[in-house]
Amino acid sequence: MFNKEQERVELLSEIQKLGYDSLRFSIFNDHNPWEWETRIELNPQTHKYEVYLTRDRAGKGRVFEYSDFPDAKEKFLELLDHTVSRNNYYISNGWVPQYPSPLWDKPEIDIESLKNIVEKEIKERGLESLSYVLFDEDSSQPWATHLFFKNGKFQINSRDERSYIVGKTWEFDTMKEAWDEFFKILSLTVHAEQLANELGLSHPYPSPLWDEEGKRFNLRQDM
Repeated sequence: MFNKEQERVELLSEIQKLGYDSLRFSIFNDHNPWEWETRIELNPQTHKYEVYLTRDRAGKGRVFEYSDFPDAKEKFLELLDHTVSRNNYYISNGWVPQYPSPLWDKPEIDIESLKNIVEKEIKERGLESLSYVLFDEDSSQPWATHLFFKNGKFQINSRDERSYIVGKTWEFDTMKEAWDEFFKILSLTVHAEQLANELGLSHPYPSPLWDEEGKRFNLRQDM
């Protein structure tokens, strides 16, 4: 015995709990197919539930058939999960998602404001003489510590005298994580060059943080 109205309410309730209201879906053919949509229908000939995804131009993908609503419901929600995962994967690789949704769309990053905030902190810590580049990945400044935003991630790397990347590029989901790592690297740079003074080694570039022999710069401890 089918009760489409009760089953529709049950599915909508689950969708709301999951926060999937912004996804494209159709429950019991309540509108014509759209592209990139998750659909559940009841076939009047076979009396089976059909669950499937549509492709571009609303083409029908593989159809899963179920005699029982609980099984069809489980597959329907699974395909919604799959849609979220797939589009987040697209975003993480810099690809265009299937359609807009707050479940994967990244908010606009105000790069200029972030740059000003980081610059201010650098000056407050007395680190402005270090070689660094903010949000300009293509800069060829030598020996720089780079902080930039790319493919939905905050990224940090260090460069050599030819501005080639040294070691790995670190990726972070939040500016807070990138902030901590960026200032940690700047702090380590100062300590390393002060140690170079003690060992009689040369420096990649001049800075008052280490140029005066025997003079140490007291870095803030909250780096």
